[in-house]
Amino acid sequence: FGSALTLNAQQNLEINQNLNSTQVAGEKQNKIEYGLITQKEWRSTGASFTLTGKEMERMTSGNLLNTLQGRIPGLTVMTGSGEPGYDNPTFIGRGISSWNLTGNNILVYLDGFQVNMNAIASLSVHEIETVTYLKDASALAMYGMEGGSGVLIVKTKRGEVGETQITVNGRYGVQSVIEMPSIMDAYNYTRLHNQARQNDGLSIRYPNPELYKNEGSETHPNVNWYNEVLQPYSYIQDYNLSFRGGDENAKFFVLMDYTDFSGIYKNADEIDKEFGTNAEYTKFNLRGNVDIDITKTFTVSAQITGVIEDKNTPAGFTAASLFNNMMKIPAAAFPVKNPNGTWGNNSAYNFNPVMLLKTGGIWNSHTRNLQTNFSFNQRLDDITQGLSFMGALSFSNQYIGYTQKSFTNLSYQLLKDDTDTPLTDNEGNYSYAEIGSISDAINNGVTSHWNRTTTQFGFNYENNFDLHTITGILLARRQDYTHNGLIYKIRNQGISLNATYDYDQKYIVNLSAGYTGSADFEKGSRYGLFPALGLGWIASKEDFMVDNASVDFLKLRASYGITGNTNPNYRFLYEQWATSNSGWLFTNSNNWYTGRREGAIPNHDFAWEQKVTANIGLDATLFSKLTLNIDLFTEKRTGILEGASSNIPDYTGFRLQHLNTGEVRNSGFEAIAGFNDNIGEFEYYFKGMASFARNKILSKAESVQPHDWLYEESYRINQNRGLVHDGFYQAEDFTNEGLLREDVVISTFANAQPGDLKFVDQNNDGLINEYDIVPIGFTNIPEFTFGFNLGFVYRNFDFDAFFQGVTNRTVVLPYEYTRPFVNNNNITKFSENAWTPETAHTATSPRLTTQMNRNNEVDSDFWMRDGSFIKLRSIEAGYTFSIGNIDYLRLFVNGTNLFTWDKIDDLEAERLSMGYPLVKSVSLGLKVTF
Repeated sequence: FGSALTLNAQQNLEINQNLNSTQVAGEKQNKIEYGLITQKEWRSTGASFTLTGKEMERMTSGNLLNTLQGRIPGLTVMTGSGEPGYDNPTFIGRGISSWNLTGNNILVYLDGFQVNMNAIASLSVHEIETVTYLKDASALAMYGMEGGSGVLIVKTKRGEVGETQITVNGRYGVQSVIEMPSIMDAYNYTRLHNQARQNDGLSIRYPNPELYKNEGSETHPNVNWYNEVLQPYSYIQDYNLSFRGGDENAKFFVLMDYTDFSGIYKNADEIDKEFGTNAEYTKFNLRGNVDIDITKTFTVSAQITGVIEDKNTPAGFTAASLFNNMMKIPAAAFPVKNPNGTWGNNSAYNFNPVMLLKTGGIWNSHTRNLQTNFSFNQRLDDITQGLSFMGALSFSNQYIGYTQKSFTNLSYQLLKDDTDTPLTDNEGNYSYAEIGSISDAINNGVTSHWNRTTTQFGFNYENNFDLHTITGILLARRQDYTHNGLIYKIRNQGISLNATYDYDQKYIVNLSAGYTGSADFEKGSRYGLFPALGLGWIASKEDFMVDNASVDFLKLRASYGITGNTNPNYRFLYEQWATSNSGWLFTNSNNWYTGRREGAIPNHDFAWEQKVTANIGLDATLFSKLTLNIDLFTEKRTGILEGASSNIPDYTGFRLQHLNTGEVRNSGFEAIAGFNDNIGEFEYYFKGMASFARNKILSKAESVQPHDWLYEESYRINQNRGLVHDGFYQAEDFTNEGLLREDVVISTFANAQPGDLKFVDQNNDGLINEYDIVPIGFTNIPEFTFGFNLGFVYRNFDFDAFFQGVTNRTVVLPYEYTRPFVNNNNITKFSENAWTPETAHTATSPRLTTQMNRNNEVDSDFWMRDGSFIKLRSIEAGYTFSIGNIDYLRLFVNGTNLFTWDKIDDLEAERLSMGYPLVKSVSLGLKVTF
């Protein structure tokens, strides 16, 4: 067993490192999955990164996509909601290079066939062999007009020759909220609300804020809505059973997985399970992969993926509206229940979170995912050595239906007079105003339903001629995709080519191309050619480096080529359609007639977006311990669709269709450095990775502006913009009559008062207006992402930790969080040091007011923050036991998102604590292999 344990430790170390290194040709035959082809790693000229399923297992998540956070250089994973079942992130590849393709435009392939991203989200991490991200033109050209944003290749586990291996995994985790915004209690709300009304010249509303202190009273409540609605912990659990094995003629992998993920709502079903529910996500996965050798030259493969998901959420509100209202409703507004036992409420808010949670009903969403693939390969060595004919058919489908049981109930507002004193009737009972009505309803329907069918046939070739090796593939593909609400299905087809030649395993030339077309475009203009050239030089194989003791492997590579993107939001722009219109007035009597109107004038040159990419890379292994991978890239995207009607007067009566006239430059790098070594039985490793991408708009149709900074051109896509604040207006800025002094800048947005924000006059015209709005900071999408992984294996014990961070990111603080009292907003920690005459020179937020103040509402850097953060994404410790005939038994504990370091006070920087909050977790797990 000791020998087996040492081998397991070494394998575990290799998996943990995942240095994505290229080893000396012939010594290590790692392969890269390109979706349509598989390439030996040392022969690759493209930029790619492969992540193993083992690494993904280190994060506890109900969504497979979230396990990729920070682990793939060049792939930015923007966290979604923390709500169970609705926590899909947004993927962005190598930054943004089009304002029409700002997220989730990465092509996703599962076992060689395209699927929707939400189909990947529901997979079990335990069925994943590898996830590979393809980045440059050499790797993407085969995908033609669909591959311009990158391709994510997901490969599931397959059978292996040997005795059947039975593996059982189990994990149970406890989750808690990372951070919630700090809301002021009822006493401070009423006290500061009085101050705001006094600033506005109004009478105060709460004569005695002291009544709201501590626990308040039955008529002067102090409700912490977060405590009333949320529980401190929730759970997530996952269990699976898999079988893997086979012989020389047939191999198989079968997996069954069950996941249960609960939300953080407190006692949601305590009245009745028919009227309330916690957020709940349950999922059952089934996978079967089979490979059969029918003859010595004819093989077939089949895969089936089935996923059933059920999501329960409270009816009557979304998670976003619930958390928005919990932050907005003051602690002093109304009690959960009135003194007479009825549900409390207030006409200004009309939202009792506890009542709605427990009595509003249940929304159930039921999802069925199915993918079936069948493929064959016939070797044709009798015709030409190394030639084979292959074909495949894939069908993938997702159906999401819902059933809702909804109820509405009566709630009551305790009436008070202007002195905040409860009103009573003649018998001394409190008076109430009734809010709402009683109703119930049951309905069901379809949320989403899509189908994708793919057919492909082609030839594969691989052969050696002394020092020459040639591999190639020629593949014809056709794909149909449709979903509910789509009038015309999306259809694309084409031919893909990839050929690689190497001489003496030193000099590599790769030619790849896609000739693909889409029915979205006009006949005669539906197809495009997307070629790419890749070159590689394995310098370490040269005679002058063969005996170099420090350089084990060194490869330089470069690629240049064209890829493209279509956009399902812009189709058939070469046609002119009649569109709906509200109607017209005709005749002397001004009679109203409904009808349709002429649509935009067609764009007969309508085409896809095209991206030209150049990439230079280096792969090296030094001293048998240090691995380096570096990629530098620059890309220019042209043909970006943009509206052409901004400068056309309305009196012309026509509109122009979108035109392919936009251009963007995007450049950056990715770098990975890994080190592994051992001191006796103590094996340890480090890995650092970083990626950077910055874009610049080169051409965009815009209206004429008086200043250069007002254009989007020459700046980032979605560049944050606003006024630059210059402190606050102070009392000395005004005359005795309350007017601004002549030497003080004037705001055109509102009549400024002491305590209002003061801004920089960018064009020196003495006025603050829209012409003073300038680019500020960065965008919400980080330009720079980095990660650091470390771990060790010592005898039976192993440890791994992974940190991820982002920077060059600017976020805008939420309106509800930063603007107290306006539009009945609550007040948060952000405004605890608001401007007053006493705090005039130390205040950190504007004067309090209950009135709309456009000067303080306008976008400015005052409301923006540095969105950088570092997170401990995962940490895991495990111990492997020796028990009888069990091949492998490992007990482990891991943590996900346990610690966060950021520069924003009181809010979690990744999502600004808005909506259903992000969670951290601690899990205990067991893995057993027989």
